[in-house]
Amino acid sequence: MSELKTILSGRISGNDAKTLARTDLKDELFHLVFDPDKRTSDNAAWAMTHLPKTADAWLTERQDLLIDEAMHTASTTKRRLVLNLLERTTFAPDHIRTEFLDFCFNLMLSDEPVGVKTLAIKLTYAQSVHYPELLAEFNTALQMMEPEILPAALRQIRKKMLPTT
Repeated sequence: MSELKTILSGRISGNDAKTLARTDLKDELFHLVFDPDKRTSDNAAWAMTHLPKTADAWLTERQDLLIDEAMHTASTTKRRLVLNLLERTTFAPDHIRTEFLDFCFNLMLSDEPVGVKTLAIKLTYAQSVHYPELLAEFNTALQMMEPEILPAALRQIRKKMLPTT
């Protein structure tokens, strides 16, 4: 077992996650996001959310793998963290994965935790913005969300996104 995997298989603090993100171990961290051990993979994803903004292009190069993990993980924690990483990537108009777009649309209206739903809204928009018909569908989905019954974070993101569509 690598030293990094040993560290990530236990409890780590926020400072630990930030410190790991500042090392030159981002390739190993990325590999450990896919580790079968839930704690190890969740911790690796958490540490990666602390990567500097200069790593965003590097994350975009790995976008397909992150998308696959977000759609298939059983861990809600890791899903939220991976969606957070995906929010930092660039969605090229000629490389929109329809199954991921559908996945994000479904998450928006699901019973997932608020953090996951908020990220799903942002990612749906990031993919839809290139296509007027998808943007119209996105707008309709947001309008279907009744603000009176939404938690504050979802009300806020809904309000923020509606004027832009």
